[in-house]
Amino acid sequence: MVDATKEPDVRTRVMNGVAVPSVEPEEGRDDHPDHERASIRSLRRLVRPGDSVVVVGGGWGVSTVVAARMTHFEGDVTTFEPTSRMLETIERTVEVNRVADLVTLEHAAIGEFAGEELWGEADGARRSPDAIPDCDVLELDCEGAELDILRSLEIDPRVIVVETHDHLGSPPEEVSAALDRLGYEVVAEGTAGFHDDLPVLTATKKGSR
Repeated sequence: MVDATKEPDVRTRVMNGVAVPSVEPEEGRDDHPDHERASIRSLRRLVRPGDSVVVVGGGWGVSTVVAARMTHFEGDVTTFEPTSRMLETIERTVEVNRVADLVTLEHAAIGEFAGEELWGEADGARRSPDAIPDCDVLELDCEGAELDILRSLEIDPRVIVVETHDHLGSPPEEVSAALDRLGYEVVAEGTAGFHDDLPVLTATKKGSR
């Protein structure tokens, strides 16, 4: 019988250079150097000292930590995460990586969230895209809501990084077209996901480079 009062053993995996305390080892491995490689690469390359960054879809908290580090501890990161399960993970991740003072966590989904089967119940608030605060860099990893967010976007960040989900109604071609209509140019493409099959588009404001 399992003692429900006993704290679980917390093991730490390393995901693309970020320590992530977790009780659930993935595929029997604790080292994932290529985790979200396209998104992380863009954040490391394009976030500047003092930037404000918004992450929609916090996941394990890796993007949040990388973004905070790349501001040179002079900026701030706001992360929206709709599930209690992953929000707790992000809280541990930002604490162990010593960036909690730079991070604001919002227990909320922006638009529709279609990732409950993978990430758990979306028990946070549901907010419209106009809840996204002004920022310099916006990362969208929001399980199919990215296209609706872009179509309703009211802010004007310098950089937008989007993980696309064709199977959830946000194919990369349509995401690229939406970015173009907003005045952005796709400057990098890559892949992410557990099976490395989710296209990631990185776009910058036209004329900003």
